[in-house]
Amino acid sequence: MNKQLNHKIIILIIFLDLVWSIMAVVYDREIFSQIPIYLWPFLSICPVFPTLLSVAWLQTLRDKPNTFLLAFSALPSLVYLFAAIIYYPTWMILNGFDWMTFGAIFWVLAYGVQGVYLLSRYRIKRLAVLVVGAFLVFSLALQCSTQTYGAQDFANFSPDLYFSLYFIVTLFAMILSSVLYLADKKR
Repeated sequence: MNKQLNHKIIILIIFLDLVWSIMAVVYDREIFSQIPIYLWPFLSICPVFPTLLSVAWLQTLRDKPNTFLLAFSALPSLVYLFAAIIYYPTWMILNGFDWMTFGAIFWVLAYGVQGVYLLSRYRIKRLAVLVVGAFLVFSLALQCSTQTYGAQDFANFSPDLYFSLYFIVTLFAMILSSVLYLADKKR
């Protein structure tokens, strides 16, 4: 059993992650119709990562989460938390304050913090870090080329600002992956 968090807290986190995933599917349903189904794992951020986190948390109840599942849930969650901290305030500066956008920061914060906890608590093997790091770089490049950040829009973003956002987030994903890769090498 997970020695850091109470069993009931983990069950609550799993429930909330699943509720957030369902809410994201409902909210993002319009964007799904515009994206080919084979690109959903790369472009549909909010429904995918809370779902993966819920499965990873379920596995922590036995204290043995699968390293690839852990990497695919925790590492992107942290990267998208970083992206949200840049994207949402920028969007509101360009388009005006919006309560939904403001709330989205906390939505992503909720699963980003889970990623931080899981990454600090469990070891991710180097191969998993490499695979997920490559997935993130590919996913971010695909999002940039399709002008998609989940279901978010880039209204009023200049091309330079748009590419700068993706460059900064991709650089963060690469640095975080490198740090995790090197940390596993030292263990």
